Amino acid sequence: MQSIMLLLLIGVCASFTLANEFEQAQKLFNEKRYTEAATTIENYLRSEPNDLEALLLAGDIYTELENPKRALEFYERAYQRNRDDARAIRAYSRALSNKGEHKQALEILQRALRANPKDVYLRIAYGQALLAADSIRAAELEITKAREMNRSIPDGYLALGDLYFNQRVYPLAKDNYEQALKLDPDNLSAHEKLALVYFRLANAEVVDNALANEYYSRSLQEWGEIIKRDSTYARAYFERGKIFFYASRYAEAAASLRTYIRLRPDAPNAALARWYCAQSLEKIGQCAEAEEFLRFAVEQIDSVRTKAQLLLARCYFDMKRYADAAALFGTLDTENPELISSTLDRERFGYSLVLSGDTLSAMRVLRQAVDKDSSRCVTIYRLGELYRNRQQYDDAIVMYERYLRNCGDTIAGKIFALIGAAHFSANRPQLAAEALRQSIRKDSTIVFAYRMLAASLRSSGAKVEDVLSVLRQGITFAKSASDRGLIYPYLCQLLLEEKRYEELKTAASQWLKSDPDRAEAALYNAVGYQGLGDRDSACKYYREALRLNPSLEIAKKNLKQLECK
Repeated sequence: MQSIMLLLLIGVCASFTLANEFEQAQKLFNEKRYTEAATTIENYLRSEPNDLEALLLAGDIYTELENPKRALEFYERAYQRNRDDARAIRAYSRALSNKGEHKQALEILQRALRANPKDVYLRIAYGQALLAADSIRAAELEITKAREMNRSIPDGYLALGDLYFNQRVYPLAKDNYEQALKLDPDNLSAHEKLALVYFRLANAEVVDNALANEYYSRSLQEWGEIIKRDSTYARAYFERGKIFFYASRYAEAAASLRTYIRLRPDAPNAALARWYCAQSLEKIGQCAEAEEFLRFAVEQIDSVRTKAQLLLARCYFDMKRYADAAALFGTLDTENPELISSTLDRERFGYSLVLSGDTLSAMRVLRQAVDKDSSRCVTIYRLGELYRNRQQYDDAIVMYERYLRNCGDTIAGKIFALIGAAHFSANRPQLAAEALRQSIRKDSTIVFAYRMLAASLRSSGAKVEDVLSVLRQGITFAKSASDRGLIYPYLCQLLLEEKRYEELKTAASQWLKSDPDRAEAALYNAVGYQGLGDRDSACKYYREALRLNPSLEIAKKNLKQLECK
């Protein structure tokens, strides 16, 4: 007896647990927590596989999760469980129509209508199935008949709207959807359909841009109304995100699409949503956030793989991940060079190579960019500098001259100075001098040009006085320690070579007065005094040079030689 009672108690507890599980699934569904609802209802159906209400609920859950295949499986089981249940008939036939199984859907609905000819919802479902099967006239007859059977419900107007929408008669579709909303202002399906028809009206408007924009705005408003009523209505975020994307409102697009992805991470549209979101985030410069979505597109969406790679490479560049950018641009350049044929992308590629340490490859890529577009002045200049630093002086000169031809006169003085420096380094001092004189004519304040002109003249065998004259002229424009450091050392060295000690002492004294921390100035000053035979002053300035730079061996040697105390 006790055993029987125990078994009965266990059975009651099990039934209670199962009932609770079904109620929990229903509660989760009502709360729009569809993923959790799906897990719960499937657990329940393992124990109660023939529960009609649970099967219909499972179909509804998977419909919301945008998984039509699983929804169809449960609706079919519900229909097989009870072929006379109107809800199962409508749900199963609709799922069959969506799959393209029109003949079977129509047969099921025809059989149901013969048994229940006055069921307005069955007749609407039959009309919708005819519409899905492209039987337009028959669909119109059935849907109109259903609408007349009961004008107080929105369903007939929604079905007629669908009929006109299918025929691209968008104004009539809009009118019927609006009538449905008058009957039921909270009908989310009506809001959704109205949003879609406004979008189609906008796309169809090719003459009046203002009207098209108004339709787009109304579409957005309808999706917004849906979200106000149900913040978990996933499709509203997806469709609104698309409109924002095509309207170049990328920040709003990204926000809306991310919400959709959060709500429906595994839905068929989720891949497309990630792609739109990736592009939107890249457009607004949020590359760190875009990377995840771009990687998804590269790995999962074959049709956009290369474009996603390009956007990802651009993002790596913007994020200063230059090695990653260079590697990805390099892959694209090998597989599909036309994709990065734009000057800007080739510049990104080239600078990524520079900044990741591959200067040789960078010069090749940047040369392609400026050969294609000679208006890229910054890149032309930088490429010239890269060539000069790698001692490719002729290539550097070509770039500098191209800059002069195409980029105006703003820094022409500097460019001529660089041309002069390149000629000088290539052992062409006369050509260097010509360019450097041009530099000084364009901008008399470029101290570097005076220094290089003096060196060029000296190498060309010019008179010492001419060289000294250039250096002294340069000193008048040397306003900073760095500028003085360009002119004075060469001037002092030249005066020393010529044994013009008085002038050397004067020049070095002026330099030391301007830059009292320069050990080199004190050293030349000491040498000048030594050359003039002023031992005490020479010792004084050798000591000063050593104070400023204790490692100056020449100062130590001369102090010892002079027997300075």
